[in-house]
Amino acid sequence: MAGKVIKRVHCHLLNMPKLYNLVPNLEKNRMKFVRLSTKVCSPETLEKQLPTKSLSSRSYRLQMDGNDNLNDTKTHTTSRRSKLHQLAIEDVTFLPIDDSNVQELYKMNEKLFPIKYNNAFYEYVADAPEGYCKLAYTANGDAIGAICCELEDVKILKKRRFRLCILTLGVLQEYRRSKLGTLLLESVISQARKDQLAYVYLHVQSCNKAALHFYFARGFKFVKFMHNYYPEIHPPHCFVLRLQLHATT
Repeated sequence: MAGKVIKRVHCHLLNMPKLYNLVPNLEKNRMKFVRLSTKVCSPETLEKQLPTKSLSSRSYRLQMDGNDNLNDTKTHTTSRRSKLHQLAIEDVTFLPIDDSNVQELYKMNEKLFPIKYNNAFYEYVADAPEGYCKLAYTANGDAIGAICCELEDVKILKKRRFRLCILTLGVLQEYRRSKLGTLLLESVISQARKDQLAYVYLHVQSCNKAALHFYFARGFKFVKFMHNYYPEIHPPHCFVLRLQLHATT
């Protein structure tokens, strides 16, 4: 068995939409136009870029794409919907991650996540306990999603128990909203129940509202808020979420 993963990584189940600009509400002439960076990813970041007074009494309407690239956006949306319609969930296959396909996971992570994973991460997932690290493949053999979890030994009420930490869960953008993320999550939860694990938990970056909504909708509960958990990214804070599987008494 490979060594324990040294560094925790946050979950990027779904990317927050990028806001290109704020446009005035044409129904209210008093609205102010504010230009924003394309890298805005959260309300917290957004607020820092706006004058304080503009947040108190003025309302804005968000425009997701500027007029200069509206046609490109429509083309991208049409292409994405086309791929979504072509994905038949019944044709998706889950395969364990091992030495033969760990490079596919590496390439996917490069696309999905803004941080780099160290060698310890890939050494662990390629030799992880059965059922907890897997790739999702289409009928054509394309890797389109993955989930990686770590089995942890923990003492609960002076008894030795095991819990599961979700390290990463990701689906390629063009295949999201196809319930693939849900199926990946349910597959490891099912395995955890069979193995009599106490609970499943994960860390979610505080600005990742899409991921928070996803996990809350699937029974996860808030446990605690951790300051400066991710010192290399902004915001560095995270929420710890947990899904209880078996009683700890």
